[in-house]
Parts: sequence; C-alpha cells; structure tokens
Amino acid sequence: MAPTFCPYCQNSLTIARAAGTAEHPEGLNAFTCRTCPYQFVMDRSYYEKTPMKKKEKDDILGEEQSDLPVNEVPGGCPGEKDGVKCDSKKAYFYQLQTRSADEPPTSFFKCVKCAKQWREY
Repeated sequence: MAPTFCPYCQNSLTIARAAGTAEHPEGLNAFTCRTCPYQFVMDRSYYEKTPMKKKEKDDILGEEQSDLPVNEVPGGCPGEKDGVKCDSKKAYFYQLQTRSADEPPTSFFKCVKCAKQWREY
C-alpha cells in the first residue's frame, strides 16, 4: 500500500512525476514530500478497490402499519394495477418536517388496498 504521509517529517505527500529511467524515459508517478527529498516511486498500479453495497429501498411506512392512523385521502389513491386505477380513498399516513420549520410538513401515504406509496408536500 502506498504511503500518504512522509515517514521522516510527517507531512502529506503529493503526486508528482519522478525522474526518468532507461526503462521509463518519461518518468513514473511518485508520492513526493514538499519539505524534504523523500520520494516513493509508483512502479506499479496502486489502487484500492472498495466494494460498494447497493442500498436497499426502504419501505416508507414499514411492514407494520397497525399503529399508524388511517385517513381519507383527497382525490383517492394514485395507484394502478394492470391498467386499472385503484378506487380506494383510505390510506395510512404520517407527517415529517423535511424542510425548514416555516414550511408545512411532508405527508407520507400508503394505500390500504393496493399498498401504493406516495407523498405530498
């Protein structure tokens, strides 16, 4: 693993071009110290591969809605299934303050019938 700090003066290393050699006339990249003559020549590829996990999409209202209130939704559920609009007018809901305090809270809904989730600002 390539160093990030100088082992002599503990300053942060920067990447610069090292002097050329017969094998590499243009020179190689090197970690160099700006305050002392220390150089760490990168004679091979240096990288760290960090596997990233894909974040799972969270269910806005969770699986258990028994403790959430059910309310009549103005305009009804916007959900569709197989091209047929859901006719439900009831949904679980809760509110969160997602923006500044002088603006109204955001309402989150989940249809009781088709489980479509949406929010209104």
